[in-house]
Amino acid sequence: MAVGEAYKLEYKTLKDPYTGVEFLKLTDSRGNTVHPYFTQPLFSSNGETILLTSDRTGEWQLYKLDIPDRIITQLTDDYQVHPHAPCLDGRNMIAYYWSGRLLKSVDLETLETSVIYIIPKGYLPTVLSITPNGRYLAFAFFEEFEVSSLKGRVYHRSLEYMYRRPRSLILRVDLKKEEVVPVWGESAWIAHVNISPVDPDIILFCHEGPWHLVQRMWIVRVSTHEVWPLLRQKRFLERAGHEFFTNNGYVVAQYSRRSSPSSNDWVYYDVFINPVGEDMRRYRYPYLPPIHIKTNSKGDMAVGDRCYPTADFKKGDSYIGLIRYLEDGKVEQRPLCRHNTSWSRAQHSHPHPIFTPDDKWVIFSSNREGCCNVYMAPVVWE
Repeated sequence: MAVGEAYKLEYKTLKDPYTGVEFLKLTDSRGNTVHPYFTQPLFSSNGETILLTSDRTGEWQLYKLDIPDRIITQLTDDYQVHPHAPCLDGRNMIAYYWSGRLLKSVDLETLETSVIYIIPKGYLPTVLSITPNGRYLAFAFFEEFEVSSLKGRVYHRSLEYMYRRPRSLILRVDLKKEEVVPVWGESAWIAHVNISPVDPDIILFCHEGPWHLVQRMWIVRVSTHEVWPLLRQKRFLERAGHEFFTNNGYVVAQYSRRSSPSSNDWVYYDVFINPVGEDMRRYRYPYLPPIHIKTNSKGDMAVGDRCYPTADFKKGDSYIGLIRYLEDGKVEQRPLCRHNTSWSRAQHSHPHPIFTPDDKWVIFSSNREGCCNVYMAPVVWE
C-alpha cells in the first residue's frame, strides 16, 4: 500500500465461549495493526472513522479505518512514525503524529501533510493530546539517554531514567495562531501529557517511573505557569497512574495503597478528581483491577483489559471487562470477551480498550492470532 491507497477489509466474526458475546476482528493480519494510546482522541466526530497505525508496509505508518464501509486507507509514508503517539482532531479530520523529531499533521481527506514543530536533537517526544475543537495541541519532550541497565522488556528503562532525571519540557501549540508556548520544564522524566477537554489552560502531566516511587500526577496552568501535584501520594505506600481526562474535565487514575513498603496487600481503586484536587471519589475493586481502564462519555462506566468479577473467576487476565461505578464506592464488573493477548512486543499488544463515541462498542488491540490486530465488541452488560 502507498499513501492514499485504500483496501477493503473482510471483518471476521468471533464468539466468546464463556460470555456468548459475538465480536469482530476488524483488521486483516497484514503486519501489526493497533490503535494509538488509549488516552488520546482517535475518532471522527460521527464515530465512524478511527485512526490506526500499522507496520504492514514494513514501517509504522498512519491509517484511517472507515468502520461501516470496511475501508482502510494509508495516510502517511514517513520515517520513524511513533505508533502510539498520534491523535486525531475528529472535527476537522486532521491527524497529528511524530516522524522522528518532526511533529507533523496529515489531512485525512486531502492527505496533505505539514510540519508543525521540530524538537531539539537529543530529546524524545511524548504522546500527543488535542482539545475537542482542534485548536490546542499539548506534548512534552525529554532528554534521550543511552540506557545502561536492564534491557529487553517493557519499561526496562524506568528506574534508570527516573534516577538520572532527564531534562523535560512541556509545550502547548495554538494551531490557529501557529504559536508554541513552553509551559513547564524541569529535571524530571515527564510523560503522559493530557490537555483538558473543557479548559485549554489546564494540562495534566506525569512524573514517569515506578508508580510507588514518584508523585505521579501534576497539573500546570498555561497562563500563569503554576504547577501543583494532583492526588498526593505517600511514597512507597501509594501508587497512581494511567491518568486521563473525562469528557467533563475530571481526571481519572488507577490508584492503590498498601500497609507497608515491604507488604503486598495492595487495595485497588479507580479515582475521579477535579484538576484543583477537590471532589475526589474513589471506587474500590474487591479483587485484582484491570491493567488499563477508559471511561465512557458519561463517566459512569469504564472498560478494562483484565476482569475479575468474582473470587473464583480464573480467566480474568485474558478478558476485556465492563465496569460500573456504584454509589457505595464499589465497582461492579462483567467479562465481555477474551482478548487473549500475550502482552509482548513492548506496548503494541496491550489491549488498551476504549469506547466508541456513542458508547455502544469497545475497540481493543490483541496479538491473539500472532500479530497485532484491532477488534470491536458490543457493549453488552449480561
